[in-house]
Amino acid sequence: MARLLYRVGTWCFRRGWLVLAGWLVLLGIIAGIALSVQRPFSPDFRIDGTPSIDATHDLVKAFPDDLNPVAAASVNLVFAAPEGEKLEDYSAAIDGVVQRIEEGIPDLTGTERFGNPLQISPKLVEMVEKISVDQGLPEEVAKADAQNLRMVSEDGRIGYTTFTFDVPTSMDVTPEQRRIVNEAMQEGRDQGLIVEAGGPGFGDPIQVKSTSELVGLGVAFIVLILTFGSLVAAGLPLITAVIGVGMGSLLIIMFTHWWEFNNITPVLAVMIGLAVGIDYALFILSRYRSERVRMDARTAAGMAVATAGSAVVFAGVTVIVALVALVTVRIEFLSAMGLTAAMTVFIAVLVALTLIPALLGIFKDKAFAGRVPFIAGNRKASSRRAEKSSFGRRWVTFVHRFPALIVGVVILGLGSLSAPVLDLDMALPSDATQNYNTTQRKSSDLMEEAFGAGVNAPFLMLVDAHEAHAEAPALQPFIEAQTQGSDQEKTALAAFLYSTQTANSLGQVKHAQLVNVNADKTVAQVLVTPYTGPADNQTLALAHSLRSRAQEIEAATGAHVGLTGLTAVQMDITERLAEAMPIYLGIVVGLAIILLLIVFRSLLVPLIAGLGFLLSVGAAFGLTVLVWQQGLWGLVNTPAPLVSFLPVFFIGVTFGLAMDYQVFLVTRMREYITSYDPAEQAQSRYNAVESSVIEGFSSAARVVNAAALIMIAVFVAFIDQPLPFIQIFGFALGAGVLFDAFFVRMALVPASMFLMGRATWWMPEWLDRILPHLDIEGTALEKEWEALHSPS
Repeated sequence: MARLLYRVGTWCFRRGWLVLAGWLVLLGIIAGIALSVQRPFSPDFRIDGTPSIDATHDLVKAFPDDLNPVAAASVNLVFAAPEGEKLEDYSAAIDGVVQRIEEGIPDLTGTERFGNPLQISPKLVEMVEKISVDQGLPEEVAKADAQNLRMVSEDGRIGYTTFTFDVPTSMDVTPEQRRIVNEAMQEGRDQGLIVEAGGPGFGDPIQVKSTSELVGLGVAFIVLILTFGSLVAAGLPLITAVIGVGMGSLLIIMFTHWWEFNNITPVLAVMIGLAVGIDYALFILSRYRSERVRMDARTAAGMAVATAGSAVVFAGVTVIVALVALVTVRIEFLSAMGLTAAMTVFIAVLVALTLIPALLGIFKDKAFAGRVPFIAGNRKASSRRAEKSSFGRRWVTFVHRFPALIVGVVILGLGSLSAPVLDLDMALPSDATQNYNTTQRKSSDLMEEAFGAGVNAPFLMLVDAHEAHAEAPALQPFIEAQTQGSDQEKTALAAFLYSTQTANSLGQVKHAQLVNVNADKTVAQVLVTPYTGPADNQTLALAHSLRSRAQEIEAATGAHVGLTGLTAVQMDITERLAEAMPIYLGIVVGLAIILLLIVFRSLLVPLIAGLGFLLSVGAAFGLTVLVWQQGLWGLVNTPAPLVSFLPVFFIGVTFGLAMDYQVFLVTRMREYITSYDPAEQAQSRYNAVESSVIEGFSSAARVVNAAALIMIAVFVAFIDQPLPFIQIFGFALGAGVLFDAFFVRMALVPASMFLMGRATWWMPEWLDRILPHLDIEGTALEKEWEALHSPS
């Protein structure tokens, strides 16, 4: 591979303008296509094949004229009087808000409970109670059912109404519809009324701030200046990264014409692509600078692409494999995120391998122009003297003196930070987890205050009585109590009532009631209201209990029972993701060990790399839980459970980036061990392994540190995004890179290699024979060049 990449590097160097023009033309073509065929992104996190989604499909079939409870763009409009006052004193203000919405959006649907709750709630309570009594329910049950559906709190201070936008899904709500609702709410507020809105149809539109990329690029530029001491050289990796990320983003936009992507998919691809794009270019450019000391510009470019470029290819493949492996989790939106991010990384690799040598060919001797005095290679001291006194060398010799201490400190430190992972809570975004200052969170809190936390987390049991057994003993009391209807109708109603009674028998259920029956009276909906909210573990436990009771109902009656509703769907997704996490972790760590075995021809180096990865991931997770879930030191204004799919995606991305640093650091060490001259050992106080670690670390530490700082800057800049998931993901990735680069790769890895001694590079002969040989370091190419240019 090194020889092929050498030819690619030298060809691109000679044809610099052609390569640059080719990339720009390709970028323009993709942009034109993408902008002409693009379709909107989706906010949907649905996973097909879960029990709740299957039950939703059954519900839509049984109630074709009703709204899909999962996809409907429904809105809860909540009214509250100031503390100490009654809502009835603001009835005119409520009427004004309702009227403004009716006039501005005349095509609303789901308006059965839309209006002034002071007027609608009494009528609704009376109607529900009458219908329940007519169905044969005891009067006390009928009253409980009616009270559970009331729309005004017992103290008369808080009330709510509901409606649905006439659009296919919540993602189709228009800015104009949102504007009218906001204006209506403000009219009520102007009259002293508290008005808030929530529900699936009133989520904030996804907004992405471009400042994150700009901040990341700005910090990266500063780090690159400190690394190269040149304004021109600092700009080259930014140019290639922007072109690569731009192309990846446009391809994602273009693919929306054929596939549906979640709206955070391009943000994650940009975040990851920008970070690796800059780093890959940095590695190649840094190697070019060191080779340029002894080679002409064209040869140095080819050698840089052959050596550092080989490591870039391997590192990129590692990241791509980790991201593509998300497909094995069998979660559609997560697979799409992984595949699109992997595509962006692939493009970043191609751009770095071709465009960096092309730009070097264009700039030639001016590639390191615009030198900044007394920075990087611009010191007055000789380069050899500077190398001997570099911070990297001083640090690794310190590690050599105290390797056991370094290993102990890193393991204990990162292990301690990993402890909060045991308290990890996961959930999908909902009104109850939004920031405190949002209208969605305020509406959720008001609903909880007035009607209990469970009003925000209802379940819907779907009872299909087509195959209910009329002779089932469990149904006989309910059948005998009926005086009207056919035998089939009596059996079906008995199954509905038995299911409702069974749900009500659960301690976590505040109330369960029959709320709807289809046209042929064979399928019913049972509303189950828990005591706890959507993010509470007790609500999850209730979902399991309801499913267990559903199996008992089926066994006792023959009726089929499913559980659906937005709460059930979100919990199924969260559980599927939690189940997938250890499987995926095993896959990526296993792949890491196999790939590193092939590259480094060592048993222990891959094991140390894998264990270090687990430590850095655990510490980053722990810190993320402390800050974003538990609210450490009040650093975030709204602590909440972490988004369900963050851990799995975080593992994949962090794994890939960790292996990047492992490859670039340890390949330089292996270069020294493979070319080590035993004659030098007599003149050195270090043995071969120690020398390889010290020399390799010293030559690679500066560029690896710069790459890590750039990645941290890019990721941390995304904390400024308005979308909570992106904020947390940027924080977690920044922490992961910090721990992995500076604690694991810069400390644990060299310290472990010093302790392992000769065993560091040991591999059984039989394993060495069966594994393919890859010259990642370009050793053969280097030896050929040295033979041609040796003085003899």
